[in-house]
Amino acid sequence: MVDSKLSFFPKADGAILRSKPHSRPHSYPQTVGPILDRDNFDRPIDPWSLDIKSTYYPDTEDIYAPSVVPEKPPDFAEQYLRAFLAENERLRLSVLWYYTRDILKEDEFLAGLQEKAQLAQESVGWEFAVIGILDVDVYIRLATVGLELGVLPRGETLCAHTVTQPPGDVFLLPNLMEDWRFRQCPYLERGGLYAYAGVPLRLKTESGHTVGLGSLCVASSKSEEPLTKAQHQALVRLGDWVVSDLVQCTRARRQRERHRMSELLAKAKKETNKAATAEPVFEILKTIYPEAIIRLQPSRSSHVEFEGCDPIPITDLKDGLWEDVQFIDEFITNSNHLPTPSDKPVRIVAVPCESTSGSSLLIVATRDFHLIFDDADAWFIQACADIMSQKWRKSLLAEAMIAKEKFLRAFSHQLRTPVHGILAAVELLTEEMKSNSWGEITNSLSTIKKLNLESEINPPEPFTYLNIIKMAGRDLTSIINNLIALNKWSDIAMANRHYSMHTLDELETEIVNEINKFTVGDTRYKCSIFFAQNSSPDCGKFSIDLGVLRDTLLPLVVNSIQQTPQGVVSVTVSIQPDLKQLVVDVEDTGRGIHPDDQQRIFEAYEKVDLHSSGAGLGLTLATKFASLIHGSIELVSSEIGRGSHFRATFREVEFDFSSQPPQPLSMKFDSLPSRFFKEPVDSDSLSLGDHFTSFLLRNGYTCSDTVEDCLVIVETGSDPEQHRACLSQTSPEQVAICLVPISEEKNYLQQPDDNLIYVNGPFRTSTFYSALERAHTYLKKQSSKQHRQQLDTLDKPIIMPATTQKNSTTEEYPNTHPPTVISNQPIATATIPPASQPDAPVSLDLNMTALILTPPETPPRPVTLIVDDNAVNLRVMETYCTKRGLPYLSAMNGRQATELFSQRQTQCPEEEDPPIQLIFMDLQMPVFGGIEATQQIRALEQRHKWKKSFLFVMTGQDSPADRKAAEEAGADEYFVKPVIPKQLDRVVKQYFPAFDKG
Repeated sequence: MVDSKLSFFPKADGAILRSKPHSRPHSYPQTVGPILDRDNFDRPIDPWSLDIKSTYYPDTEDIYAPSVVPEKPPDFAEQYLRAFLAENERLRLSVLWYYTRDILKEDEFLAGLQEKAQLAQESVGWEFAVIGILDVDVYIRLATVGLELGVLPRGETLCAHTVTQPPGDVFLLPNLMEDWRFRQCPYLERGGLYAYAGVPLRLKTESGHTVGLGSLCVASSKSEEPLTKAQHQALVRLGDWVVSDLVQCTRARRQRERHRMSELLAKAKKETNKAATAEPVFEILKTIYPEAIIRLQPSRSSHVEFEGCDPIPITDLKDGLWEDVQFIDEFITNSNHLPTPSDKPVRIVAVPCESTSGSSLLIVATRDFHLIFDDADAWFIQACADIMSQKWRKSLLAEAMIAKEKFLRAFSHQLRTPVHGILAAVELLTEEMKSNSWGEITNSLSTIKKLNLESEINPPEPFTYLNIIKMAGRDLTSIINNLIALNKWSDIAMANRHYSMHTLDELETEIVNEINKFTVGDTRYKCSIFFAQNSSPDCGKFSIDLGVLRDTLLPLVVNSIQQTPQGVVSVTVSIQPDLKQLVVDVEDTGRGIHPDDQQRIFEAYEKVDLHSSGAGLGLTLATKFASLIHGSIELVSSEIGRGSHFRATFREVEFDFSSQPPQPLSMKFDSLPSRFFKEPVDSDSLSLGDHFTSFLLRNGYTCSDTVEDCLVIVETGSDPEQHRACLSQTSPEQVAICLVPISEEKNYLQQPDDNLIYVNGPFRTSTFYSALERAHTYLKKQSSKQHRQQLDTLDKPIIMPATTQKNSTTEEYPNTHPPTVISNQPIATATIPPASQPDAPVSLDLNMTALILTPPETPPRPVTLIVDDNAVNLRVMETYCTKRGLPYLSAMNGRQATELFSQRQTQCPEEEDPPIQLIFMDLQMPVFGGIEATQQIRALEQRHKWKKSFLFVMTGQDSPADRKAAEEAGADEYFVKPVIPKQLDRVVKQYFPAFDKG
């Protein structure tokens, strides 16, 4: 029963299925025989000449008539006419060798030949039929009817004469006894053949020449009548059919061979990637050409040399091919009675490649006359050469990458280390001047001004010089970082991407942390940065390489910050699940870009303002990194004096949808009013409050025209009186949220109020969320307090309050309470008490996260170990510790560090002389580096069960490998120099909450 679901999936080179099993001999003869003319079989036949045809094979007027018997030449002394070489014998043999290589393995083709021989015999009606091919020395019977298969000497066979006949002719000899040429031939005298008719198996080459590969013939043991026209045409057509099948068979064979070559190439590629040499390539070449000579030779050589033959000039290789035509012709002419030799190369394929010797030639040379190279061989050998070249190039590239990595590490270390010393020293000097003697200098300058001596003496403020040094150092650091990032891009591009699921909040955190590193302590940049999320509630996460995404977006944001000293930079992240896209819009209110410059800003080292800071690499880096995660960068719009809008689009992003979308904020914070009121401001552009109100509108809140029963959004202004007037309208039962720009942070951080929540930038989505949660907690607490007061008044008499003197706080801010400050720092992030705890304290400590993460018993002045081989940096860090009141020990290499650490932890009782609790560790040092020192310190702590110290790596290296090694060794933090004291203060505060920089 036939399966109705059975499918048909054929092979392109599949065999033809026959209705009955084909008949073919189990084996073909391998030796020459039978030999009927033993007197001449070891003598070569004569080459073709111009008079042979007219002398021995004259043309007939009727192509269907028997062959004309010419007059016997007077000088003909042979018993019979032996065969001659063909006119184009070398070409004929080359075509024959190509199309009949391994022909005896083609069972399907041979079975078809047998059927055609049977058809020829039946069509003519004679007793015998033979189909065979004519090699240089023998005639090989491939299919026969009535005769044995055999390998016969070429000179004595009648079929050798047929091969040299014109195409389409039938060499018709109906009675050999009447033809002096064959009356005494061995096939008549000893073979018993009296009649013969044969057609050449003709094939026309691409060059236009026609060659005979063999013959299809019929014979009889008695004289026969000449063939009829129909019989004549049947033989010719059968001969052409045989050749057509032969060509198709060869094509199928070469197709199978090419498929095999492809599989071997794939295997070699895979193995070569693992192997140290190109040996897998030589192995597959040997598999395809087992008897060939395969080797590499430098291209600079002028000759190719092989044993047993003269040197072959490189110039003789035409298109990478060479054939020893002279040797082959000499053999065909003089030794055509012998098997082909295999003592010297006769053909060469040579293709260029790269190897350890430089430019080379991959050479495949064959001694086999029968091996004819074709385009498949050329493709295969070229592919092998390409694999070898790729292997060599990868090897060179790997070495170059290692050298480049070493150079970049050294370059980074040698540049960043002195810059670190300069910037840290300037910061410490600034602190010293502000805390000590600068007051006296200021008084002196005031005296000078009172004496009206400004025109004669107008000394600039020393802090101006210090700021110039700091800003120049920071710009230099930025340039160094961008140059190194640009040079490391190729390394990152070659590495695998690390895709994992992330939230939009995680993306904001990554960017904010890097922005704070860029802007901390830099007074030039005072713009406010806003983040917004545009996504559906159920789309919780997206899959991407977060590190590459961060490195793509950070240059865009930094570029906008640099172009917007006082305005607003907004970063909007949009999720488009239907398009599988993540879109990030970066907009600023800065200087803008002139239309003439908008095309070149993405090119390396191009800047709109040639005198601006930076190297002009930020947008170039953003574009390059975006390409690694299917992204692109574009300038959407820009207007001089109005700002710019850049967009980063990332495609093929996978999203994770939550089955339970989060509860809307308006429902979660049920103590908050559902409406908000925003104080109007005198500004044509978007104010800070406008960005917050957009956040509220997206989360279900509505805008009100009146202040009653609303959440109040207020602005900080240049006029403090106007600001206080706005706040006075807010009742104690309301909460006002005020967004503070960076330029005004110092003026509002210490202002007393309680139902007023100040929010500092960068303004992340979580920052707004925290502000609302704080307001919700406050109002919930107020509601609970009022409820308790109402219960108390039922049991207590009413007492009139005495008149008391107002303190400065209540006079200045009536109807208000001490304020809450929400700050968005990269490390010490504001932590919000959960809404489920109504009695949670209202005040917000910036270090609440650190208090939660760090044990409370950490000391305010931890003993510190400083490890750095650079004397300047060591001195700077010692000064830092002195200024911060941190007891310290110093070491200049990893060995000293571990010895000091071991001695201190072993010998010092913790109560009297505390052990080392904080370590600043450099990486690149003599004796042994920071990684090994960190490993040994962690091992000592584990072995002796010492309390774990906090270890901060401070290095000039910023490679992923260094970061990973430091993390695996046990480092808690990783700082890339230069590191300014403010950064250290913040992180030390995180790990040691009682620490006070003083």
